[in-house]
Amino acid sequence: MLKLTNKQTGHSFNLSAKEAADFFCKKNARKEFINPFEKYIVEDVSKEVSTFKFWLCCIALIVLFVSSILLHIELNY
Repeated sequence: MLKLTNKQTGHSFNLSAKEAADFFCKKNARKEFINPFEKYIVEDVSKEVSTFKFWLCCIALIVLFVSSILLHIELNY
């Protein structure tokens, strides 16, 4: 996700990379760009989980699952 903020008005909105590309490539009837890149502040606000954190979480969940099964067996038999 990209956060676009207009330098003059301060209005901001979130767009995906494809939507941002379409936004900056829009042209009017005279084939002029209507949204120049210089008028906007572009910030990357993506909150993607890294691969390492994903696998660490998967391993932690597997360990939790196995330990809960072993605890169940220990307490009931």
